[in-house]
Amino acid sequence: MSSVVCQLPKAGLGNQLFPLMKAHVFARMNGLPLLVTGYRQIKIGPCLRGERSKRSYRNYFTFEKNLFGAWLDQQKINRMVNMLDEPAIRKLENLSGPNHYRFNKIPHWSNFFEGLIENRALTLQLFDEILSNNVKREVAALPSPVIGVHVRLGDFRKLAGDEEFSKVGAVRTPEKYFIDTIQAIRNVHGSDLPVSVFTDGYRHELIELFKLPNVHLVEGNSDMVDLLLLSKSKIIVASAGSTFSYWSGFLSNAPLILHPDHLHKNLRNIPAGALYEGPINATNKLLIERIKSIKSTYE
Repeated sequence: MSSVVCQLPKAGLGNQLFPLMKAHVFARMNGLPLLVTGYRQIKIGPCLRGERSKRSYRNYFTFEKNLFGAWLDQQKINRMVNMLDEPAIRKLENLSGPNHYRFNKIPHWSNFFEGLIENRALTLQLFDEILSNNVKREVAALPSPVIGVHVRLGDFRKLAGDEEFSKVGAVRTPEKYFIDTIQAIRNVHGSDLPVSVFTDGYRHELIELFKLPNVHLVEGNSDMVDLLLLSKSKIIVASAGSTFSYWSGFLSNAPLILHPDHLHKNLRNIPAGALYEGPINATNKLLIERIKSIKSTYE
């Protein structure tokens, strides 16, 4: 019998969500059973680098099993033959033969959501179905941020003095960019809207950002709760190149502010004029309307 396999890569939460959701969408489209492995990884990199988040992603999803169950699933996968890697996300016309379909790759940065953006509604439905009730309850108990800002530090390096930000990847978005973007949003609104900062770094690494009024650090949550809470912001300011930021935007219908030097394929298949996605633009009528409609308090 044919089946779908998802082997989660050794990567951060955002990057793991790509093969996970592609596998779920493909399996649902074709009525195939799905096995997922790799959700019990132990990551020593964050500990060695002294990161605030240790990137342990257990107990996020309903499909997770105990150690023995996860081991049995891996043995089943090890015995599979006729494995096809990374098939296109579509309904197959012919499912005859003992073929298995494997998803385990992180997509290219130029089009992260290929295969998912075309099936966004189904992706959102399945994401909600597999999310654990504990995670849902934690998110529901927290107030939705007004301006949600994600500052990726962790394993992203600082930009070298001779580098152009637009031509390199896995580098930290300059702190000044976040400050300027927050001030631009507040200027349009006419008030110091509350800012919630989500980061895998430490407060002392963002001294200038926290000098702004009405800015606070979100802490004490799991990575998944933070990702979902960020997605519930009234407006999201993303870190360039961070798939954590991008997934929060993909799950949301809020305006998504992206760095102008790192604009690639759209993250959401939204009809023109329905939602805003792009750099801060104080002349864009849709963005201005959305910002001005924001209430000044948490909900």
